Amino acid sequence: MVNYFELFSLPIQLPVDVAQLTTHYQQLQKQYHPDNFAVVNDINKVAIVQKSATINDGYRTLKNPIKAAEYFLSLQGFDVATEQSIIHDTDFLMEQFVLREKLDDIESKDNFELLDDFYAEIVARQKIVYNELLQFITNQDWSKALNQIYKIRYLARLIEQIEKLQEEQFDL
Repeated sequence: MVNYFELFSLPIQLPVDVAQLTTHYQQLQKQYHPDNFAVVNDINKVAIVQKSATINDGYRTLKNPIKAAEYFLSLQGFDVATEQSIIHDTDFLMEQFVLREKLDDIESKDNFELLDDFYAEIVARQKIVYNELLQFITNQDWSKALNQIYKIRYLARLIEQIEKLQEEQFDL
């Protein structure tokens, strides 16, 4: 498996320096762009296309703070993609229940302004959980870090629902 941090000559740490990532990404894309290898044989073309795809995948992964955190934890030996996402934090689960009820209430009122305010609230909540995740990673408290990933996923799904409702309201 290719280590994306090494691919982009970045320190293996979070948060990722996106400016440095972008600079290295652009350099690698220029170097491995398939158009630069139009005259090579088919076997080498396949290798170049695969390398270019790896560069693009690595960039998308490390550019997204949540995906970068999941990837970082995978480098620590955790299978965050298939891991059971069981949250044992009952307060958080209750909060999610309340937030979903609030979203249902806002949706029934069909109030775009309330929806925007709620969106801002959830995005701010997700940032708090992400910052807590970074602290747990710094302290190498892996079980709490994994729990934060699962919490972020809950919040991300809620954000997606809100964005879908915002799009629907915009289309009216």
